[in-house]
Amino acid sequence: MLTATNGNGATPARTRPPRDARRLYVPAALLLVALLVIAGRLVKLQIVDRGMYAEQARRQYESKVALQAERGVLYDRNGNLLAANTTSISFAADPNHIENPRKLAKAFSTAFGEPYDDWLRKLTTRGTSFIWLRRKVSGQQLESLKDLEDNGLIKLKEPLRHFEYASLGAQALGSTDVDNNGLNGVELFYNQQLRGTDGFIVMQRDARGHRRPDVDLPQSPPEHGDGLVLTLDINLQGIVEDELKKGVDRAGAASGTAIAIDPRTGEILAIASYPTYDPNDLRHADQSALRIRAITDMYEPGSTMKIVTAAAALEDHAVTPNSTFDGQGGEYQLGPHTIRDDHPAGMMTMREAMEHSSNIAFAKIASRLPAPRFYKYVRDFGFGIVSGVDLPGEARGQVKKPDEFVEGTQQFMAFGYQLAVTPLQLVSAYAAVANHGVMMKPHLLKRRLNRDGEVIEEIQPQEIRHVVSRETADTVREMLVGVVERGTGTEARVEGLRIAGKTGTSQQLANGEYSKSKYNASFVGFFPADDPKITLLVLLDSPSNGYYGGQVAAPIFREIARRIAGVANARDGSEPAVEAGLNGPAQQGAPAQQAVPAAQTVSDHGRIQVPDLRGVDAESARHIGEKYGCRMLVRGTGRLVTSQLPAAGSTMVSHGVLMLVLSNPAERGLMPDVRGMSIRRALNVLNAVGVTPAISGSGIVRSQSPAPNVPLAAGVRNAQLLCR
Repeated sequence: MLTATNGNGATPARTRPPRDARRLYVPAALLLVALLVIAGRLVKLQIVDRGMYAEQARRQYESKVALQAERGVLYDRNGNLLAANTTSISFAADPNHIENPRKLAKAFSTAFGEPYDDWLRKLTTRGTSFIWLRRKVSGQQLESLKDLEDNGLIKLKEPLRHFEYASLGAQALGSTDVDNNGLNGVELFYNQQLRGTDGFIVMQRDARGHRRPDVDLPQSPPEHGDGLVLTLDINLQGIVEDELKKGVDRAGAASGTAIAIDPRTGEILAIASYPTYDPNDLRHADQSALRIRAITDMYEPGSTMKIVTAAAALEDHAVTPNSTFDGQGGEYQLGPHTIRDDHPAGMMTMREAMEHSSNIAFAKIASRLPAPRFYKYVRDFGFGIVSGVDLPGEARGQVKKPDEFVEGTQQFMAFGYQLAVTPLQLVSAYAAVANHGVMMKPHLLKRRLNRDGEVIEEIQPQEIRHVVSRETADTVREMLVGVVERGTGTEARVEGLRIAGKTGTSQQLANGEYSKSKYNASFVGFFPADDPKITLLVLLDSPSNGYYGGQVAAPIFREIARRIAGVANARDGSEPAVEAGLNGPAQQGAPAQQAVPAAQTVSDHGRIQVPDLRGVDAESARHIGEKYGCRMLVRGTGRLVTSQLPAAGSTMVSHGVLMLVLSNPAERGLMPDVRGMSIRRALNVLNAVGVTPAISGSGIVRSQSPAPNVPLAAGVRNAQLLCR
């Protein structure tokens, strides 16, 4: 190996870089590391996390907004509008683009009476580009907010459900929530058909920050819901609710229930509970008032159950109407049980036992049937079985099976104890007797319509079963006529109308024992007895001013039947006319007629021609209606009458109910019908709902656009009237 040496024989020293050059190593190394980190970060941003950040960027200038489908419209059997949709404005915000959150917070706090800080917190929420502020604003609150502007404030039109008759028919119709979903009643049961399918639209923010739709972005139009024509008759419903309320108040009862059905078809004509509620104002509704008591509440029916016992024994030839039974002087010992009658009697026929409601006689009648046979008839009449009615929440009831019977079970069931039924089950049982022994399925839907008003489904009456023979049913019917004409049901008697029915009184169970102070009082029957068109049940819960069914429930039945049949002043033997339209559907769409002079309104048979009160102030309308012999029922708020039922020019029974609907411009309701009015009166009506008309011609309004009952849009509203 050769080694270099210097001239002195020593190894030379290594050459080192200058000191200044060495100082650059550290920064260079740090720079290299930084460049590597940046490169790695760029790779992560542009390749690994590219999708995530692209989505975040897109959300800053795009947002998907739901387009709510319009809910289908509800009509009664005669085409009267029950529930429709009006336009409301929903407010939302994009907090990222709110310019003046304090101004907006103050405006919303003033409009809704809620804390300013809560609104400010919403308006400054981070991490979102869309937040709801308040859904479906209308009326005065909308008026105070309609001019509010901010780049981050979003206003959307949304349909708002409106119930035309407020509380009338409320439990059956039901209500909806802010998202267009049914909460109860028909609105819940037929929610899928009524609701339709929501659509959506993607909103994009332009260079100035304004939100707008973009045709190139995905969107889907909403599919609107179907309309439903119900079996309800709103005229009859009004009569039932009016008399039920008066009867509950008069009896001092905790609540009342009434239901009327057509025994020939099973169609529910009216169904009501009191107290009730307004589905347009759910915030102030008592939850108990939302319940459809006719199908959800169970109770021991008492003596109204005696028609089942009678029909079963007659059908099995165990008795005849003239079979005799010993009333035991009003007290009968059955093993450890004592059965008592309120009206002590000795020997009586079965017919007399029905008329005077003898528990003892009916306990003995039931004893003539084997337990399985008795149970069969109870079940065949629909007890302990859901009827399948198209309403949510139907209870099954409670009926013991024969192997659960102990001593006295069958005898107590014979007069309505030791079983639980719903009002609908009981009225359906009576309807089967009225329909010559054939039970029909109760139902509320009559037909389904598409958006063009075309019928897409027609509901046909459905026979459930032949419960008893025609001969047996007609025999029981005649017994029930005797109850009203000579027995415990004389308070249900209506001169000129033959009624068949039965009283019922039962003690309520409290802590496992029968109360001495709380009762259920009822009356169930049908009319006209020879050709029944209506079966009606009236039930009072815990009446305090008397508790017998014949004392407190029968008078309510009487007044309802009298008003429906229109026989208030029928003393000349003329054929009664049906006030509530049960002889056929009312004509729809005909122009209303002007009021006729008072001297021409009262006929010789106690009927009047309905005055035209549209465009008249509420107090004057009430006064005029009472002078015409009407009983006034006022719905809605406002100064003027904008619509009425029955229509002007039609006839109604003297002292019948005339419903007046009031409106005001702040309510986004429906276009009123002003056809047949003078220009002056039409102007009054249209001004009352905030519509500005353009008039062609003079004299009487013959046609209008928009058509009657078209939802009025928010903001400026106009109408065209053609007069001549």
